[in-house]
Amino acid sequence: NTVKDTGEGIPKEELPHIFKRFYKGRRNKNVESVGIGLALSKSIIEAHDGMINVESKEGEGTLFTITFLRN
Repeated sequence: NTVKDTGEGIPKEELPHIFKRFYKGRRNKNVESVGIGLALSKSIIEAHDGMINVESKEGEGTLFTITFLRN
């Protein structure tokens, strides 16, 4: 499954950090954000033997790919 947007994208140097708990990107202007959404998503997916990957280009958007392996 994929989730894609056509937003501003995530800078390349931030991609290794986006799944860390409490990480907020330098351009995140949402004062209500605490940086747990992607970390929580990754934890839930991995708890169900899944994987989440991200691809992003600044100015073009972001693509998250979620894969669940069958036993």
